[in-house]
Amino acid sequence: MLPVLYFWDTGKAFGLPSYTKTIRLPIPRIDELRKYYNTTIRPELLRLERLRLRLIRGIFLSLLLVVVLLTVFVVADLGFLIFLLAMPVIFYVGSLYFRIEKFRQAYKPAIMQLLMEFLNDSPNFRSLSYDAKRAINQDRFERSGLFRPMPDTYRAEDYIQGLVGEMAFEMGEAFVREISPASNRLLVVFSGLFVHAIFSEPTVGRIAVWPRKNLRRLKRTVDAYVSKGGINADIEIMNPGFREEFAVYAMPNTHVAGILTPPMQEALLEFRRSQDNDIFFAVHNQDLFIGVAHDYDMLEPKFFSSNLSFADIRKFYTDITLMLGVIQDFDQTH
Repeated sequence: MLPVLYFWDTGKAFGLPSYTKTIRLPIPRIDELRKYYNTTIRPELLRLERLRLRLIRGIFLSLLLVVVLLTVFVVADLGFLIFLLAMPVIFYVGSLYFRIEKFRQAYKPAIMQLLMEFLNDSPNFRSLSYDAKRAINQDRFERSGLFRPMPDTYRAEDYIQGLVGEMAFEMGEAFVREISPASNRLLVVFSGLFVHAIFSEPTVGRIAVWPRKNLRRLKRTVDAYVSKGGINADIEIMNPGFREEFAVYAMPNTHVAGILTPPMQEALLEFRRSQDNDIFFAVHNQDLFIGVAHDYDMLEPKFFSSNLSFADIRKFYTDITLMLGVIQDFDQTH
């Protein structure tokens, strides 16, 4: 059964009343994913779950032991021995912290690698790989033109690369902040999944697409784009729903409809409405950039509760496949 997605659509461009529309977006191979989860991912999760429980028991027993020893020392008036006890206790707590961090660092690569293997069996997806130690470069983020250049802080992780059709891509989580000119505080510029892909065929032109509801907050970014020659290109967008959701800007002599084709507009619009997350999009000649804002870390393990959840795996898989689907639509229409 396909997921049912409800959203409000309006016919303002034609003077029609608003209505509720239902879209059924298929999540590719979701039944296969459930079987793969039960046979391959869940056994790995169970192994990691046993490790997590051992660590929690170690923490509980160590805290209990410290409380008992402190009580004995206080009752027996052996306070001077507390200093002798402090060193081994500190060492043991440090070793527990190291093991907890080791668990966190081992969890995501183990699960991500299994998911990459599953995705590599999908049609049109090839050579997908995950590297926890790499990050999508800041110059990719700045080159997109979707955000102000030279942010004050840039942090990225969870690097994924591969091929969708003939398009090479890289993606990862990015967390970017800049100092507010009004309050001198760090404000979030972007937090979410950032994608860079390369068209297999020569493409000329530059466009930038922002959520229309965020234009006020992005005023400095849009002004910077305009100062470099960018102009509003909404008039070239024939899809009224797309015009309502997004603001389109382009550099002179860019054939907007040739890059942002009607099927591509529909794909981005459905993605936006199905995810309820802000999506940013840009083309810089052969470079394609997509940013999807979200407020969670991909498959970040929980330590004090169980990670045995198909829902968590499904959420990540859905986000990734929908993003790869947008890249695939571009590959097929260009």
